Amino acid sequence: MKTFAYILHDIKYLEPVHHEAFLSQAVYPDRHEPSILTTDAWLDRLLIHQYGTSLKARRDHLKYVHGIHRLGPIVIDAHTDFVMFPLTSSQHKNALWLNLNATICFSTPETRSGYETRIHFNDGTFKDVSHDIRFCEKQYEKTLAVLDKMQKIRRHPELYFNIQSKIK
Repeated sequence: MKTFAYILHDIKYLEPVHHEAFLSQAVYPDRHEPSILTTDAWLDRLLIHQYGTSLKARRDHLKYVHGIHRLGPIVIDAHTDFVMFPLTSSQHKNALWLNLNATICFSTPETRSGYETRIHFNDGTFKDVSHDIRFCEKQYEKTLAVLDKMQKIRRHPELYFNIQSKIK
């Protein structure tokens, strides 16, 4: 088993698992890829290896630019709008991360078998989680706001920073 694998843009989610041999898995439309790393360590290694930054640096950027201090989305690749957002706290460094581009919507499962929310993905599949649907939608909206602001800054930095300096 590989100790580190790249996370590709078509990932649906990165989740912690309870298994004796590995701690997390990346779930793609056509496969599952297990790892001995926690989800946060996996994202950190990916960011360091491919983009020369770390998860901590991305979180610091999120605090500075967007004012988000906890459970914030992480921009993996700004040029392709590859953004992942957590549904669980990374307090234990093994959060459930969703790919914004793969997530369609949230609903309440018809059979309430201990799960509160159903996450629908762009390949027609879903995952049931025990998080409040309002919380999931809030995380999704927060991620859309970060992506929108990031795109505007990238496309018009001179206008954006000029307007921001006049506001202060």
